[in-house]
Amino acid sequence: MIEPIQPVEVKAELSELDLAGIDKIAEDAVEFIDSGQMNVRQASTWAIHHLDDPWGFPSLTALYNRMVRRLETNFPAKQELVRYIRMW
Repeated sequence: MIEPIQPVEVKAELSELDLAGIDKIAEDAVEFIDSGQMNVRQASTWAIHHLDDPWGFPSLTALYNRMVRRLETNFPAKQELVRYIRMW
């Protein structure tokens, strides 16, 4: 007998609190990249695992938008992040 699979719950709308948390995660991830503690992929993975809604595309989109914006002075890392996102 196969057990029923529960659907994944996805947030359709993000609250201001969600956005503030996502922004803090993006800030920390970019800090790890800029300090050399993590490369882009490691920081991206770290950030996704710290989201309260890891499978919600609005959360992922907000996270990556904020990371890209915060990497404005680190063009090579910004390019790598965009390339990494496109591979998804």
